[in-house]
Amino acid sequence: MSWTAAFLIITSAFMHAFWNLISKRRSPTLAFFFIAAASAALLVSPMLATHWHLLPLIPPTVWVLILATGVAQTVYFSGLAGAYQRGDMSLAYPLARALPVLAIAAISVALGTSGEIGYLSIFGMLLITAGCIILPLPYFRRLKLRDYVGAVYLMAIVAAIGTTGYTLLDDAALRQLRDISELSLSTTKTTLLFISLQTVSTAILIGLVTTAKTAERQRLMNLASNRKDLFSGMLTGIIMVATYGLVLASMAYVRNVSYVAAFRQLSIPIGALLGMTLQREARFRPKIAGIAIIFVGLILVGVG
Repeated sequence: MSWTAAFLIITSAFMHAFWNLISKRRSPTLAFFFIAAASAALLVSPMLATHWHLLPLIPPTVWVLILATGVAQTVYFSGLAGAYQRGDMSLAYPLARALPVLAIAAISVALGTSGEIGYLSIFGMLLITAGCIILPLPYFRRLKLRDYVGAVYLMAIVAAIGTTGYTLLDDAALRQLRDISELSLSTTKTTLLFISLQTVSTAILIGLVTTAKTAERQRLMNLASNRKDLFSGMLTGIIMVATYGLVLASMAYVRNVSYVAAFRQLSIPIGALLGMTLQREARFRPKIAGIAIIFVGLILVGVG
């Protein structure tokens, strides 16, 4: 991996952890993430405007996947908001980032699309599982079911389900888009076009759910009337798009894309550290050990 790729990925990891910190500090709701998603959609709108004439060439099957990924993103942000409202970022963030790796691997194996899984990856998955088990414990000696049925843990699982869904859907949609020769776009431009469509889909779906709920509508009005909250939501959306843009850019400087996926997991200890320092969250030894084990496991999965 080149120094350029390393710099881009490390920067994106800090940015990903940072927008989660902003969200946590604002006690986020779905209304907050709607502002973020709408801001992100506005940011990518020039890409859609430039390639508007290509949209009729996209088949219905891809549009269905784009709609579905918007639904999955809405589930993800609902779970993330719920987790941050109810518990520590240093607990919710690692869980929401790590659990999808296990879920995607399990689904890929079940569907027969994973290919051969190496020993390093298998060992990494075992470490991730162990880390997720250790993470919520206040003490090593205590292992009780109630530690795993708390609201923050359950909402982090909802976020992980959403992440798993949109990851698989995005992969399927991008594969189909790249096979459409009539688009005459490079791989990078095809990816950027899809990100733009996905971002708009997410904003629309979150907007529909937000406006359908009386409580969320009220929260949206409160956020819109508070400059600080409105700015935080808009900044979160801009950082989200920029973060993924850096990841895409880094792929041009590596020989093996799997190293990008592995190195991105640096955001987990960064996010947890921000939670335990700036947010002054509990620093239980099992939490610190669980974060470290999850991080090592994710790296092994990425390079294995």
